[in-house]
This record gives sequence, structure tokens and C-alpha cells, in this order.
Amino acid sequence: MKNIYKLCLTLVASTMFWSCSEEAEIAPFKALIFSEGFSSDSPFFNFNGNFNFPGWTNYAETGTRLWTEREFNDDGYIQFSTFGSGQASNIGWAITPAIDLGNAENVVFSFSSATNFVDNPANKLEVLISTDFDGTNVLGATWTALDATVANETTNGYVYIPSGEIDLSSYSGIIHIAFRVTGNGTTLDGLFQVDKVKVYENN
Repeated sequence: MKNIYKLCLTLVASTMFWSCSEEAEIAPFKALIFSEGFSSDSPFFNFNGNFNFPGWTNYAETGTRLWTEREFNDDGYIQFSTFGSGQASNIGWAITPAIDLGNAENVVFSFSSATNFVDNPANKLEVLISTDFDGTNVLGATWTALDATVANETTNGYVYIPSGEIDLSSYSGIIHIAFRVTGNGTTLDGLFQVDKVKVYENN
């Protein structure tokens, strides 16, 4: 039998939050550490507005476009689109709250992503991890790319692509995970969607 857990918002420290999410079914051998499904039922959900869930960082490295909150068939997700921006470069980050791995073992990370209107590999989604992000200075932190399967120019049509289980067993303590999209308002103006973010023990 599967266990049902209710995930709640908890203030861990001044810059550390656990996420609010919908109820999650968790197999007994996979202890959930962090989960975010961007539920449209969340009190923080702002349909078609800029993404602003507590603890998350929504940052425009270049240009002014930010990640937005979207919903389809009662399923919430976040989206980054540069269509119509009119800007030569748009790089947008969506960064998780601080995730405390504690004494967890065999930790893995997974999510789903989708694209549409992407026809150039330079219009891309990258996934990165940091152990020194302070919650504010995005570009001052050290970010390492994670080897994840992501939606790209070959998977258009809003088809969600599972990332696979990304091994985080070499990490400990506090981490942040970032989703970074690179595009512009002319030739790299596709959209990217992210959903079902989870960090858990794969025991």
C-alpha cells in the first residue's frame, strides 16, 4: 500500500523554505525530500502571471522576461517564453527553494519538461545545481550542469519528457536546483514548460 503525505509550507530559515504542493503518493521505499507540482489549487498560483511561489527565485539574467504560471486541464506548471519580447537576449532562471538533503542517502532528482515552437538548439533549457547560492545573488553562485533529459527542438507539441532519475548522491547539505532557458525575441522564441519537480531517496 502506498502512503499519502500532505506537503506543507514550512519556514526553515530566513532563506529556506519547503514547498507547498498537492498531495503526493510516495512508494514506501522512496522517501520524498522535496516536491513541487505547481498546483493551480495552490493559494500562491497566479494564472498567466509571473511565477512567484514562496522560496523560489524567478530571475531574468538578460532581457525582462520571467517564468510565468500556467495551467491546462487543471494541471499547473511553469513556462518560459520569449515570443514577442523584442529583445536580443532572454535568459530566465527558475530556482528552487533551499533543499536540505540532511542525512538522506541515494538521493535522486526528477522532473518533466515540454516545448513548443522551438526550432534551434540554441533555444534551450538547462538544469543546474548549486551548493553556495545564497537565495539572492544568482550569478555570484557556483552552478554545475546536471545530466538530465530535457525537452528540446525535437520534442515540440507540448509533449512532456521525463528527465529520468538524476543522481545527487555526491551532494549533501543545502542545495538549490535551477531551470535556465536561453532564447531571444526573434530567432529563438520558443517556449519551455517544467512540472513535477521531485527530490527523493531512491532506496
